[in-house]
Amino acid sequence: MNKVIAYHSDCGLYSTEPGKVCGLIKTLSPDTIVESCSVGFEKDNIMQLSAYLFTTLPYWPDNSLFLSLMGKGRPVAVKTDNGSIIVSYDNGTATMCVKHFGFKGAVLIDEDKYGNDGYVLVRAVADLSNGKAMEDLGTPLTKEDIFFFKMPEAKISDGRAEGEVSMLLKGFGNITFSIGTDEFEGTNIHHGDKVRVTFTKDNNIEYQEEMTYQPSFGYVGIGEPVIFNGSSGYMDIGLNLKSFINTCIPQILEVENPGDYKVVIERI
Repeated sequence: MNKVIAYHSDCGLYSTEPGKVCGLIKTLSPDTIVESCSVGFEKDNIMQLSAYLFTTLPYWPDNSLFLSLMGKGRPVAVKTDNGSIIVSYDNGTATMCVKHFGFKGAVLIDEDKYGNDGYVLVRAVADLSNGKAMEDLGTPLTKEDIFFFKMPEAKISDGRAEGEVSMLLKGFGNITFSIGTDEFEGTNIHHGDKVRVTFTKDNNIEYQEEMTYQPSFGYVGIGEPVIFNGSSGYMDIGLNLKSFINTCIPQILEVENPGDYKVVIERI
């Protein structure tokens, strides 16, 4: 097992949590390096964290350790096919990694052994870094025992992609769709192509506009809309230097489930 732990949280930049977490790990496993990858996730936005892990896990060595302290749930450890282990709450954190990188096993971490003071995951991941087998952390779980988000399948055809809203990136004002960037290649829509984007809810058009598919914001004018490959590995829509959500479709902030908004991207 690599003696490096990749740590993620939504605690914010000015929380004392990172100092406590890193200090506790170093106390329990002095040779371990703790990389605080991001503590700036939107509060309790588990899907955002899941997408982040899916994007970054391939860049880490096999058998890496990922500690994710966000949300609530049972303490679990989930192993992917490359031997990497995600230590998190059982709230969907591992969804996208398991979907794309496979499921090799999981355990329910024994809270009687690792404490119930909020640091059970920290102590467990430190034990893993010290060489303990994942199976020794607690009770084995099957894939069916773990909670995963429902990941709707995108519909792809020549010049057209259909999906739904999966994440609201409120900090930037962007929206992420349930259309993977790899899947989108199947549309044969290329950078620079003009597309029509339509949002519907309950079969009513909530937003419809023409724009281009580009590598990034800088390819369009300030305030103009653009479709691009999001950093999560899924397709995004945004405005250059402005909030797409607040400017174009603020009503989406009022619904409990953003997935109620369906989207169609079609080449013009």
